[in-house]
Amino acid sequence: MRMIIYIWLLLSIISANNNDLKYVFDYFINGVPSDDPINYKIDSNINYYPRLDTALYWVVPNIEFPVDVKTLKSNNNVAIEFFQNRIFIAFRSSSSHFANSTTKMIVLSSKDGDIWDKEVVIEINNDIREPLFGVIDDKLMFYYFKAGDSSIKFEPTYVYMKERLGFGEWSNEKQVSDVESRVFWSMKNRNNKLYVSSYEGEHYKIFGKSNLKVRLLESNDGINFNEISDACQYTGGVSEVAFEFDEKENFWAVSRNEDGDKSGFGSHLIFADSKDISKWNILNQSNNIYMSPRMFRHGKDIYLISRRNKGLLPFGFMPKIFPISIQRMFNWLKFTTSSKTTSLYKINEESLEIEYIFDFPGAGDTAFPAIRRLDANSFLMANYTSDINKQNRWWFWGQIKPTYIYVTKLTFETIN
Repeated sequence: MRMIIYIWLLLSIISANNNDLKYVFDYFINGVPSDDPINYKIDSNINYYPRLDTALYWVVPNIEFPVDVKTLKSNNNVAIEFFQNRIFIAFRSSSSHFANSTTKMIVLSSKDGDIWDKEVVIEINNDIREPLFGVIDDKLMFYYFKAGDSSIKFEPTYVYMKERLGFGEWSNEKQVSDVESRVFWSMKNRNNKLYVSSYEGEHYKIFGKSNLKVRLLESNDGINFNEISDACQYTGGVSEVAFEFDEKENFWAVSRNEDGDKSGFGSHLIFADSKDISKWNILNQSNNIYMSPRMFRHGKDIYLISRRNKGLLPFGFMPKIFPISIQRMFNWLKFTTSSKTTSLYKINEESLEIEYIFDFPGAGDTAFPAIRRLDANSFLMANYTSDINKQNRWWFWGQIKPTYIYVTKLTFETIN
């Protein structure tokens, strides 16, 4: 099966040009499809395997932008959504991957998958990151956080939101988090409630104990986000957390433990019973790290998309006998000077392992995936990457070189 997948991947790269997203609107015949897996019934007795579409649709550099929308060299941090029979895409465009004052957040929409219209461009002379769309009560919200302009510091301030009022018309921004340094990472509408994984605290410090706080938030209106419990869900080196709910409404998650703590460096597989999703249990810890993770469910199976390290050593390769500051520096240095790609994984709920399936097109600086359901067995996926012909390019080298954005389709097909 893996050989078949690699052949599909090769074909997708060969046929990457002369494509459009008109096919997406075939899924809109009965209205905008739901993204909530609870609305789709998948026969658990049938075996499925995921297949990547044979064509990539390049948003950057291929599409014709509106005359007043100018992209820069580094294009990354992608979000997609469907609303009022339009496709929405948002991405960060800047002079480099690192924070700087040239950054802009570009939001576009299309009513036919071919011509793209400007919705809003946000520029504040500081860095802007982590775009997220949220839809609730027939309202489209766009979220992002503001940061500083230092290329060597991670300085998130607060999370802000703009609500779409009409075509190309958005509300004034509204601050939706009163916790300084809090970052919204993953957002899902499940059972008509928005859930958000967030983290706060000093990130990427070299010395001292990691004290990042991860919280799960919820909102009934997309404006007021409440912590699901007084206590945070995790304290330590974890920042980004991807999550999804299984068929029994139990909570599953995968963490990015980049700063390190008593559990080590890498990632965790997390579970919480549906009776109390505020109480997270660490089922497994891995020295491999799943960066920029996103999760989604197809039937009873939960999948993960994240950055994959192609180096020989796992992220948390440094022995724990060394001070944590030494571990951080060597883990970070080794990881930065290794090649990367974006990969699909499956959560094995029996062995509690995160199982690699295949790679998406991706090289150098890559992986801030966005995924949106089209129907029971199909998903639209957007991502960014360095030149996909530079498969051995270091992550750092990719971060200072041009990066591009593509959209493709992931389909689950039956196994005969």
